[in-house]
Parts: sequence; C-alpha cells; structure tokens
Amino acid sequence: MKKVLVIGAGNVGAHIIHHGITKEVGAEFFLLDINQELEKAQVLDLKDTLLFSQHTQIQGIDFNDPRIVEMDIVVITAGANQAPGETRCDLLNKNSKILKSIADKLNPIKSSAIILLVTNPVDILTHLAYQIFNIPQERIIGTGTLLDSARLRWRIAEHFDVNIKNVHGYVLGEHGDSEFVAWSTVKPCEELGSDKKEEIEESVKTAAYEIIAGKGATYFGISGATTKILNAIIHNTHEILPVSTVYPHTDHKELRHTPIGVPAVIGKDGIIQVPKLDLSEEEMNKLELSAKKLSELYGSCPLKSV
Repeated sequence: MKKVLVIGAGNVGAHIIHHGITKEVGAEFFLLDINQELEKAQVLDLKDTLLFSQHTQIQGIDFNDPRIVEMDIVVITAGANQAPGETRCDLLNKNSKILKSIADKLNPIKSSAIILLVTNPVDILTHLAYQIFNIPQERIIGTGTLLDSARLRWRIAEHFDVNIKNVHGYVLGEHGDSEFVAWSTVKPCEELGSDKKEEIEESVKTAAYEIIAGKGATYFGISGATTKILNAIIHNTHEILPVSTVYPHTDHKELRHTPIGVPAVIGKDGIIQVPKLDLSEEEMNKLELSAKKLSELYGSCPLKSV
C-alpha cells in the first residue's frame, strides 16, 4: 500500500483520513501533529473505523521517525485557520512560515514523493513549495479549485433537478476571491439566464465565508476533494481535476509560472499533463487576471526566495 503522511490533525486532516478509510483508497495513513495529544486522540478515533475498511491502515508518527523518508504522498493541512471576515490571502504570512518549518523538518523526503497542498492560500503555498521542496513541479499539487467546482456542480444539479454526476464544468483561477465560473465548460446551463448565473457564481465564491461564519471552519468538502486527488494518484486513474498547477499553453508570463486552478490529468506520478483550455476570450482574460493577482501576492511573500 502507498504510505500517505497527513500533516495536521485538525478537522481537515482527520476528515481526509476518514474519507480515505470509508472510500477504501487502499493506503497506509500516518497522522502527524505538533499537538501529540490531539494526534493520539484522532488516531484512536480513526482506528475505530478500520473494521469498515479492508485495505486501509492508520497510525501516528512524528518528524523524528525514520519512516518519514518512506512516505509516498505528503498531504499538508497544517496551518492557521481562516477567521471570520479574513480572506485566504490574509493567511499568507502565517501559513508560509508554517510551510517552511514543515519542509525543514521533513528534509529529506524521497525524490519520488508527491506533495499535496491543502493549506490556504493554497495557490501561493503551492508556488512557495516549488522553491522549498527539491522535487519536480509536477509532483507538487495544490487542491486548487476542485472544491469550488464541486460547489458549482451541486448548485447546478439542484437547479435542474438532475443527478450531480450528469453535471460538468469548472471553476477556474485562484481558490479565492478572483476565481470565476468558466460557463463555457458548464453543462447543463443552456436555460440559465445571466441573473441566475451571477447568483450561482456569487454563492460559490462566498460559500467558504458563509460556512466559516456559521461553524468556524470548512472541512467536509475540502476533505472529500483531497481524497479524490489521493485516489487518482494511488490508483493512477488519469482523471482530469482542477488543481493548482502552472498552465503551459500560453505566452502570458504569470499564467505560465504561477500555480492556479486549471484542469490537469492526475496519476501515479502527480500531474501527467495539463490539457489546453478552450475558453472564451473573456474567460481567458479572467484567468490571466487571476494569475496576475496571485503572482503579485507571491511577490510579497517574505519566504519566496528560500
């Protein structure tokens, strides 16, 4: 079984492992947190679900354990929580320092490992991870706009009263305020007027703020999205998922060099390829503007040159 290290034993990290167990992803999970009491409690609670999965294991671990170098996939969820009224970009200074600290403690990791970034702001931290970890960029993946696309698809499914599996389409760009619905990719949407499209897009954009205001954090959706990516890696499914990576099919400088939510083929080696997008001119402009915003934010990161 693949060895998957999840760093961060909070709600997101624990739910990722719980999804992995119930979805039978077939991995040996290791949970790590500086709060060892929390880590131990989460591991014990998760072990209580192992009877219901035939191909998954879970145990705790720390940074000093020699098995760290054996990890096939490292999922990073550790970081400061997004407070009510705080944007993902407000988290940058705090969570970039946490990421650098984690990377220092992980060193070395095996060259074939895949790093999966979940902590926000995920696009910028994915960019920073390119500099911190000495592995190819295609083996460093952010969760991107997969969660946002899931938020879009259930809203479309409810509106048309159809099975969500029959709804297609992407939210692209930053996992944050400059993201947008690429309506040219959405099906069905023929009967949606401009007002309804605007309403749906706004509700997708602000969903996290509403959830955080109500219960303090989001974790069910992002955990499901992360498990979807893990499954694609572990089982080499070559699924196309909108994740944080660079987009090579352009002369636009920021878009070529800035990780951003775009569809990518995911398999056992990480990002297998990034298909060329067939977007409208307006949508491509939005993607470029989102990449420019992320590039400027990354340029303000004090750890960008590490």
